[in-house]
Amino acid sequence: FGIVARDSAWRVYVTSFYFCSYTLTSVGYGDLGPKNILERAFCTGMVLTAGICWAYILGQVCAIVTDITEESIAWRKKMFQLNTLTQEHRLPGSLGTRLRSYFVQNRTQSLFMTQQKLLQDMSPQLQAEVCTELNLRWMNKVSFFRDFSLHIASLEDQEIHTLQHRLCIADISRQLKCTAFAQAESFETEHLYILSRGLVALNHRVGFDGAVWGEDFVLHDRHLIQPVSCYALTYIEVLFLTRDSFLEVIEHRRHNVPELAQIVRRYCVRMAVRRGVMAEARRRLRLREEMAEESVRSMDTLRDPPTVT
Repeated sequence: FGIVARDSAWRVYVTSFYFCSYTLTSVGYGDLGPKNILERAFCTGMVLTAGICWAYILGQVCAIVTDITEESIAWRKKMFQLNTLTQEHRLPGSLGTRLRSYFVQNRTQSLFMTQQKLLQDMSPQLQAEVCTELNLRWMNKVSFFRDFSLHIASLEDQEIHTLQHRLCIADISRQLKCTAFAQAESFETEHLYILSRGLVALNHRVGFDGAVWGEDFVLHDRHLIQPVSCYALTYIEVLFLTRDSFLEVIEHRRHNVPELAQIVRRYCVRMAVRRGVMAEARRRLRLREEMAEESVRSMDTLRDPPTVT
């Protein structure tokens, strides 16, 4: 086109930028190249666009290669089966979106199963130490577990061997089960729950990561257990401990660690007495209100006797 690049500064800049872009993207100069400023500008844009696309593709390939694990393969297979299910049965779009969102967020739940398998491969001493560190945060929020931890600390201050006590904590940790709830799901308290992810509404309060509820699950009388209505504000993952599993650990360690059974027994007696008294007080108050209402109705009947026609 008869354009000389040296005649203006911006043409020199475009030429220099073309040279730098070819050099940085390692495209190479080739035997044939642009001959004027318009061709250089077009080639520069094409080189940069192709370089960005190539970097993105290469990054995705590397991410897929590094993520090729047994867990990721199982998760991708599960997602493929889920997509097949939604397509074959023609599920509503909103329901399919909720299902995919649930399984995408639920992918981290497999980490808990991996941790449980790792604990089984550890020595007893390492199991005790690791389980204590992993569960100390939420155990201190449960009164009888906190008392048991303080008892272990007092024994260690007296230089008394506490391996059996910490193995008891490891047994409790192995009895924990993991489950998840989708957003806007409701459920009732049946066990001891530990919130590990998300937000949950518990009656009139909000539970955050590490929240614990349902510690009265050890009570034998189900009428004394205070129900807690749970509502998932977001996708949540919880660990839970059933009463039967916990009592099994207590019975298994009763000879070596009788202190845990004693601490739990004192807690049960204290809570049973407190809630029994409160239940009896509510019953008597309700009975008194009924008697007062009956007395008012009787007075009204005497004050206004029926007329005889």
